[in-house]
Amino acid sequence: MVTVAKDSARMTQTRLGAAMLALALLLPASSAPALAEDAAKPSLPEPRDAAVRARERAAMIAFYDAMGGPDWIQRDFWGSDRPVGDWHGVTTDADGYVVTLTIYDNNVTGRLSPTICGLARLQTLHLSFNNIFGTLPEEIGNCRALKNFWVKGNKITGRLPDSVALLPELDYLDIHANQMTGPLPTKWNTPKLTQFWGNDNQISGPLPAALMRQPLLEKLLLFNNRLSGPIPATLSPSLGLLLLANNSLSGPIPDAFGPLKKLTDLRLNRNQLTGPVPPSLAAAPALQVLRLDHNRLQGTIPNGLAGRLTVFDASDNPQLKPVRAAVPDTAHR
Repeated sequence: MVTVAKDSARMTQTRLGAAMLALALLLPASSAPALAEDAAKPSLPEPRDAAVRARERAAMIAFYDAMGGPDWIQRDFWGSDRPVGDWHGVTTDADGYVVTLTIYDNNVTGRLSPTICGLARLQTLHLSFNNIFGTLPEEIGNCRALKNFWVKGNKITGRLPDSVALLPELDYLDIHANQMTGPLPTKWNTPKLTQFWGNDNQISGPLPAALMRQPLLEKLLLFNNRLSGPIPATLSPSLGLLLLANNSLSGPIPDAFGPLKKLTDLRLNRNQLTGPVPPSLAAAPALQVLRLDHNRLQGTIPNGLAGRLTVFDASDNPQLKPVRAAVPDTAHR
């Protein structure tokens, strides 16, 4: 009886091995590594607190429902029981909290839903090149951990909410290539802001002095808008690139540009600026590109300015005189 039992066990193992071999032969060659890889993939963490898990999922589902989720181009695992870190465009931190939502060029449609601010640790909201329309909600200021807010290339209208200009962690703001109007917020308290891309809209009103003073601001792009009034006289010491072309800015060019040690690219062309070209610009140590054309500047271009720049254009300023070239001495030749 023992021998029969052993023989039966051997036969069972042989049949099992043959079945596994047959299955392996039927599967594509690439499937075996994929199966092994999937089996080895560690499960993503989720917040330990059940209330937090429920809140994060509820915020995500509400956003999905409000923004045309069923019609998204990619929507893998949204609404499923899998950890939210598996859902398309979602990244979570080590505790399972959602920190990044990257759903660009994906047919996200509708007015931006503030329900997304139910994600307590959301740092990056990347929704560029979609079909987002209407005004941005003031409640976006409830996303207190937000560092990167990118909604370029949509159909957003109206003003930039005042609350966005008060986000304490905001580093990179990109609202360019929309249909936004009205003035920018006057109060800015974004001590970590390094880049603001707001070009190619219809933003009007003054250039906020508080924005220009943000201590870490490196790049400010607001060309192709309807800004008016003077350029503020106090500027961020971190400023490296300032593009304000094709607006209706008026008044003089501030002397404050000259001392900026990081300024490489300054474009103030196609405005209504008046007064002289500040001599201090000739001393700006890193300046490489200077566009002042199509304004109403007066006086004479400072000596030493044009010759050391990679790009310099001061054309179409009818009352601005070029630097008089030195006349060579040919009397003794």
